[in-house]
Amino acid sequence: MKKNLILEIGVEDLPSWCGKYLEEKFLPFLENNLKEERVKYENIKIYYTPRRVIGFIKDVEERQESKTTEIYGPPLEISIDENKNWTDIAKKFARAYKISSDKLQILEKKGKKVIGFIKKEKGNPISKIFNSIVNKSLKELEIPRGMVWNEKEFKFFRPVRYVFCIYGEKHIPVEIGGIKSKKFTFGHRLLSNKKIKISNSKDYFDKILKNYVIFDPLIRKKMIEAQIEKIGEKKFFYDEKLIEEIVPLIEYPVCGKCELPEKFKHLPREVVSSIILNVKGIPLFDREGNLSKNFIVVCDGIFNEKIKENYEKVIENKIEDAIFFINQDIKKPFIEYLEELKKIVYHPKFGTIYDRVERIRKICNFLCENLKLEKDICKKINIIVSLFKNDLATLLVSEFPSLQGVVGRIYAEKNGYDKIISKSIEEHYLPKFPGDKKPEFFESAIVSICDRIETICSFLSEGVEVKGDQDPFGIKRIATGMIEIIWDKEIEISITQLIDKTLEVLGKEKDELRDKIIEFIFQRAENLLISEGIKHGLRRAVFSIKDDNLVNIKRKIDAIKSVIIEGKGEEVLIPFIRVANMLKQAENKGIKYGAFQKELLIEETEKKLYEFYMDNKEKMEKYYNERKYKNFLEEMRKWKGPIDKFFDNVFVMVEDEKIRNNRLSLLKMINEIFIKFADFSQIPITEVQNVK
Repeated sequence: MKKNLILEIGVEDLPSWCGKYLEEKFLPFLENNLKEERVKYENIKIYYTPRRVIGFIKDVEERQESKTTEIYGPPLEISIDENKNWTDIAKKFARAYKISSDKLQILEKKGKKVIGFIKKEKGNPISKIFNSIVNKSLKELEIPRGMVWNEKEFKFFRPVRYVFCIYGEKHIPVEIGGIKSKKFTFGHRLLSNKKIKISNSKDYFDKILKNYVIFDPLIRKKMIEAQIEKIGEKKFFYDEKLIEEIVPLIEYPVCGKCELPEKFKHLPREVVSSIILNVKGIPLFDREGNLSKNFIVVCDGIFNEKIKENYEKVIENKIEDAIFFINQDIKKPFIEYLEELKKIVYHPKFGTIYDRVERIRKICNFLCENLKLEKDICKKINIIVSLFKNDLATLLVSEFPSLQGVVGRIYAEKNGYDKIISKSIEEHYLPKFPGDKKPEFFESAIVSICDRIETICSFLSEGVEVKGDQDPFGIKRIATGMIEIIWDKEIEISITQLIDKTLEVLGKEKDELRDKIIEFIFQRAENLLISEGIKHGLRRAVFSIKDDNLVNIKRKIDAIKSVIIEGKGEEVLIPFIRVANMLKQAENKGIKYGAFQKELLIEETEKKLYEFYMDNKEKMEKYYNERKYKNFLEEMRKWKGPIDKFFDNVFVMVEDEKIRNNRLSLLKMINEIFIKFADFSQIPITEVQNVK
């Protein structure tokens, strides 16, 4: 009979990211181990609050599925005699497995007859095997920044305080990190801090809900949204992402409205918002983007007048601090904070933040020269570099680190710098995450690229490992952001030259590091294209051509993608895939073909293909050199007829070596036009067929 199975792991307060992590990482391990143990069920769901993780497995079979296994023994010819009786060898095999000889059978193994028997294993009850399934799944789970709290040396996000597990009406023994399961769970620690006995899995969710545990994060989110609306702040707007950040931190959400002191009007909106966010509050804005005097707090279980007063007092103190810090900070020109950066260590191996700024300045100067930028643009970039990290030395950023960049922009505006310079100080940190907005101005894009490449080369040159989920310094995110900026602003630079200059500025040997860093950056670029749905063959076709201009690569990808989307993939690409594949086939056979000789052309079709090549070669090269890639591909359509006719009417691999090699040489000349664009042999024909 099918019954629901519930596992609850009670813990100390979990970090906000753990719930999603368990959904994404732990759930697949649990599903796989249940499958391996032949446990049938309908579905699994992971729920979480700050103090518990709940696994709900619906309609679980009471036992594993029975297992039938064929056990193979010695070959038949030595196991049975002429009288059809089992030999001593067969009987010895039976004794070894503790079965009687009459259970032996003739079986087949890899086409040969052997003796053996059918072993039937009855499935164990779920109550006997679930403990091992859970612990195996937890052992397979990687625990970032985990904790060990007892002699068992079990590692988890936070110490486990209790375990509860029930299957239907039966409590299942489970032990996690030395903590044995009990027959009870607990309610909300403030509203119902008591043991709750559960006698049936059907009652579990109802009982914990009645004890103020809102187990489902989606329900908690809806509760918060409904309460904010009920409070009467419909006319104001808030960042919905903030609710998603708060949901994992509470078990029973209770929202309250607090009020800012009047003096908040003396501070920039961003500073006040940051102060509210630091206490896990939700700032409210009107339609014009102005900050409301009210803000929302989300408490876990209780909100009353005393709690409101405490929040408002904390906010008032923080606002007074911020006003003081700003008044102190603006006593001297913002540019003078550049010297203060000499006192702040960036990294023991890379010196102070001032040292880093000067390295980035040299890289920016190199890019300005390499891109032949106008003097006014170069001058602004140089001013931005003299300002873009200065706020790190201010009192306001030391108190509110999340405002770095924002404070720099505000202070630059107060010092009279123009919009491009001021906003670039804030925007050089963009994008901060995938899908985030990118720098608005070209100047801020250049500074951001140089900032990022300096970071990438610094840490990779020191042997920092960036593998899988291991990326302690966020190097992958930094590189991805750099590529997005390069593509967004179409900044045509040689990545190799940029890396070489950065390594030179860092005082590192180029040769041994360059290839490693290039490979890392291009892998990030390829991952971005994967996220856009670009297929493997198309990516390989373009990346296999030695071109370290990321903008060129993106333009080629976009051009091919456009052709395929328009349904012209077969018409444009397949003829050249056939040419490339023929040459690859010849190369694999070790065929060496020399220079092309016109006089060796015999068939009328191959003569016409050669004439077509001569008539169109210069036009194709012109389109390519001018980087008119869409025109280049459109022109390729005209080649389909001559190439198809050639392959339909001319046999390339004839016995006459001179004729064969000459035909391969003709194809090689054609391929040399297109190999500059992409190696079409990398694209499987199935990737471009029937795509409309």
